[in-house]
Amino acid sequence: MERQAVSRPKEWSVFDFIKWNRVKLDAAPGTLVYAGAKRDFTPYVATFAYGPDDLAEQRPESPEAIVLEEGRVNLLVAVGIHQPEFVKGIGARLSIPPLFLEDVLNTGQRAQFVWADDDTGFIVMKHLMVNGGILSTEQVSLFWRENMVAVFLERESDLLGGVLARIRKGKGRIRRSDAAYLMVAILDALVDQHMLALARFSEAAQALESRLGADVSSDFLGDLYELKREIILLRNTLLPDREIFKSLQADDAEVPAAVQPFLEDVVGHSEQAMEGAVSLHDILKSMIDYQISLFGIRTNKTMQLLTVIATIFIPLTFIAGLYGMNFRYMPELEWRYGYFIVLGVMAVIGVGMLWFFNRKKML
Repeated sequence: MERQAVSRPKEWSVFDFIKWNRVKLDAAPGTLVYAGAKRDFTPYVATFAYGPDDLAEQRPESPEAIVLEEGRVNLLVAVGIHQPEFVKGIGARLSIPPLFLEDVLNTGQRAQFVWADDDTGFIVMKHLMVNGGILSTEQVSLFWRENMVAVFLERESDLLGGVLARIRKGKGRIRRSDAAYLMVAILDALVDQHMLALARFSEAAQALESRLGADVSSDFLGDLYELKREIILLRNTLLPDREIFKSLQADDAEVPAAVQPFLEDVVGHSEQAMEGAVSLHDILKSMIDYQISLFGIRTNKTMQLLTVIATIFIPLTFIAGLYGMNFRYMPELEWRYGYFIVLGVMAVIGVGMLWFFNRKKML
């Protein structure tokens, strides 16, 4: 995959979370303040209540109109978190503590898993996308309890497309399983996006690796650095996921035994993505070191060639300087063939030194 020359926006920073946290300066804990990219669409919530044989899909006009059906698994997908009152309304309807709603609104929140209360788990992870060789992230917040999973997305995306398609078709395991399985299915969709991002960067790295040695230029070195920067962001985004899955696999996480094998499968894929990101970072670092070494080798060869040339001309310059002195009485000045003899001596010296340097592999 050829990597396009795309640069990040000028306002981009590795420490975006600091930029968003500045929005909340002097705000009391639990204050609902949106800290994220500007959005201009109207947020909405879609609900899916399903069992093995039926599905009720609705789009309530307001958070207050949300209805959780007993005896069914309820999936709520809130699209748009840029209006705090909208998120607050959903939180009030689902009895979610304000401290966790605050994290939902903070798009710079680190990936985490905690218990929001005695029976509600709260998960924050990142949806990864690669566009033009640039990694972008969007926050996905997930609340999970016995018969409900609520997902908060920054904007509309196809992240849950596969999960919703399986729910609507009514085929497979998802309609026969509980909310814990639904939660794991959503985490699996997120990890699949992580693997896809890793695959795209791996293809970019392979394309650059094929140019190693053939393209020794500052532009190519810049391409390597830009890709390494994206890999660092990918690695740092994925590493906190390990803590999430470790907590989910703990005995007190209350994940049913029937769902554990599927969770372990997701954990395996997540670990593979994390290890791949770390390995890719090391490979890019080695490629940059190799490229810098090639720069040094070529510079050294150039300096070596110039040194050989200068060394050859030292005795020739001495001879030319000797016979260029304007003294009246010099023994060789009256020789009939003196000029040709001196030229011959200079030629022999030059050729002899070239042969010597070539034998010593200095050329």
